[in-house]
Amino acid sequence: MEERKYKDDLKMIILDMAQRELDNYGAPKTVKKYFEGNLDKIINENIKKLNQGIGINKVYSKVLIRGSKEENMSSIAKIIKNEESFKSKNELVKFAKYLGLNINIKNSYNQILRKVSSHIYSNRQLYSKKYFSYKMGEEEFILEPEKIKSDLVESYKSKTRNDMRSIARLLEINVDDEDSAEEIRKKVINYIMKEKIAKRQNK
Repeated sequence: MEERKYKDDLKMIILDMAQRELDNYGAPKTVKKYFEGNLDKIINENIKKLNQGIGINKVYSKVLIRGSKEENMSSIAKIIKNEESFKSKNELVKFAKYLGLNINIKNSYNQILRKVSSHIYSNRQLYSKKYFSYKMGEEEFILEPEKIKSDLVESYKSKTRNDMRSIARLLEINVDDEDSAEEIRKKVINYIMKEKIAKRQNK
């Protein structure tokens, strides 16, 4: 039951984000139906990619989302220090660079730790929105709703592009590989209009 709640919460966040995309399309109900019907598949694909991804990136995202929930820098520093991956100064420097921080490698471990902790603390709101903790059984996956939303929108664009290509192929209309669904749709409409005009003129 709890697992389902995690997924429902995640889906609600993504669909709210995707709602803004609906304004860019002519048939919002159709788009919304596609989004709702394919969201589970996109979420599962993202989980699969996480399982196949680089382990250290999972640690980074886990630390960032947990740190975003803390109320002070010392609590964030404790989370970082408790991670096996950050026991060495070298690995902590890599994490700092991942966050885009300018680090003096001559600084001590604790100095770098304070800078990293301060950055996470100052950007708690950013990281709390960027990441979502999703649990399946005993496993925890740190997902990025924005990325899932983008994958979902791109999936819809790909589908509509392929659908329009099929129609263009049936009508023997030449389309370019880089043409979007909207560009192909315009070519189809222009072709149909020309055909109608030609038929009227031949009557």
